Amino acid sequence: MRLTLIIFSLIIVISYSGNSIAQKQAPVQLLQLATGNDSTITLNEEVVKNLFLNSKLKDRKVVVLSIVGAFRKGKSFLMNYLLRYLYAHYPSLTSTELINEGDDWMGEPEEPLTGFDWKSGVERVTKGLILWGDVFLHDGPRNEKYAIYIMDTQGLFDTETTTAENSKIFSLSTLISSIQILNIFNLLHEDQLQYLQFATEYARFGSSAMDSDKTPFQDLLVLIRDWNGVDEYRYGLRGGNAYLNRFLEIKDHQSKELQSVRRYIKSSFKNINCVLMPYPGKTVAVDKRFDGRWISIDDDFVTIMTELFNHLFKELKPKMINGKAIKSDELLVFINSYVESFKNDSMPEAVSIYESTMDKQFSILMAKSVDLYVEAVSSFDGEVSTEQDINKLHLAAKDKALKYFNSEKKFGSNADGFNHRKELIAKIDENFKQWKAVTLSQLRKLQEQKTHRIEQEQLLEEAQEKDEEARKQAKEATAKLEAAQRALSSIKSDNQQARREVEQLKARIAEAQNLYEQAAQKETQSKEWLQKLQNDKEFYEQEYNKLREQSAQNIGKELNMFKSEDGLAGIIKAGKAFYEQFKGVIDYVKNWFKGDE
Repeated sequence: MRLTLIIFSLIIVISYSGNSIAQKQAPVQLLQLATGNDSTITLNEEVVKNLFLNSKLKDRKVVVLSIVGAFRKGKSFLMNYLLRYLYAHYPSLTSTELINEGDDWMGEPEEPLTGFDWKSGVERVTKGLILWGDVFLHDGPRNEKYAIYIMDTQGLFDTETTTAENSKIFSLSTLISSIQILNIFNLLHEDQLQYLQFATEYARFGSSAMDSDKTPFQDLLVLIRDWNGVDEYRYGLRGGNAYLNRFLEIKDHQSKELQSVRRYIKSSFKNINCVLMPYPGKTVAVDKRFDGRWISIDDDFVTIMTELFNHLFKELKPKMINGKAIKSDELLVFINSYVESFKNDSMPEAVSIYESTMDKQFSILMAKSVDLYVEAVSSFDGEVSTEQDINKLHLAAKDKALKYFNSEKKFGSNADGFNHRKELIAKIDENFKQWKAVTLSQLRKLQEQKTHRIEQEQLLEEAQEKDEEARKQAKEATAKLEAAQRALSSIKSDNQQARREVEQLKARIAEAQNLYEQAAQKETQSKEWLQKLQNDKEFYEQEYNKLREQSAQNIGKELNMFKSEDGLAGIIKAGKAFYEQFKGVIDYVKNWFKGDE
């Protein structure tokens, strides 16, 4: 009997191994929070950069689902079932095939639960902010493209973390996510609303510079676990929203503080919902040997969990900042900005986060405008041979950059936008002075080399004409000599008249011989001179081409330096983040001087 059970268990393990989530990816540490006296936050850039900078994510808007709440209340357990749901409905960076597609998304009843680290008990498992090491991809019916990130967080209110650290975890996850799940136990309490105070304070400050119909955050879902008030409010979304609406109701007898918290929470999130979850069952809650297989979970819990996941992904919406959909590379910049704001022991003021967000958004916008300017200059394929041509190229590229800057949505007031636009213009104009000076200098040198080359070509043409004339004269002298020699051989010198003719012919032959030698010498000299001029021409052509290459490198270096310092790559580098290397500045001198080819 025991042998039969062992074999059966092995069959189960083998059947799961090829289809397991654990085979797909593993969680990765996004943010690490130190504890104790050293309460710093570290962004693990090297570890997560592929999740934000992968070429498959280009032009995809991001959806970030995060869960936050008290420790040992089943957050990671729930997120692992969410991973099963996602792998059954969406392809990902690592897999184009769906696992247990459709209604079979939960997998086999006896399949152990894998994914984020989790276990039953009282000890904390998750530390910091954890991303699932895979990104789910969704291409919608209206050509919308999304990259879906799943984030788990360190449990709050354990014996090792301070109130300030709890606030940082809560605040950072709220700032990063587009869907924030607040995982709580049994009932919603006032102290849990207090930990949303950061978001509400941030919203209160931001509302002065934003349209009245805009909110700083998007979706908040209050998830109440082990709900036991089912007689009054039924499990699921409908009962949860009824309970939440009553709890957030503002009443006259409440203190100003309680009214203020409720008012600001409502104004901080565009959508607020609540789901009431039933007790998962005694095995799940108590048995330390429980490994997550859903056959041990109560049916009511499975039903409401399915309803929850369907609700979360019914209609995907991208992460937004001030009305602008954010892409993965941009999100990494904002995450780094938030980390920098939280690197002190005290809770950051809302104003500092608001200003940091505004500054980073303008930095990204200005950097992308700089990149457009450099690209417009670098990709120009016309001829630039005068200072006027250089000025026209600069103005056209600058106009393209400013049009992009003007067209994008901006955080902050109109005055903020105007000031950053002035700063962008100043940066572009200052860089133009530098690369224009280099370009003019190179143009002058190239013109000098071009003049030398033309002069050599003219001398070479003259030498070729003289060489042709020398060869013609040598040919004529040879013909005269040969004719005189033939005439001499045909005369018989048997009389005085004949002997006189012979003497005359010998004189002609001597003269012809002399002319031939002169012509031959002239031809030799002409060939030597022609070869020298040909060598000189090749030398000047080599020098000219070498100078053109140097021109391309020098001018490209100026623009590349501008791009590396003030373009998007430079902004990310300054923020200690990573970005895909931009392609090198195009060798545009090659195109500029096409007319010289």
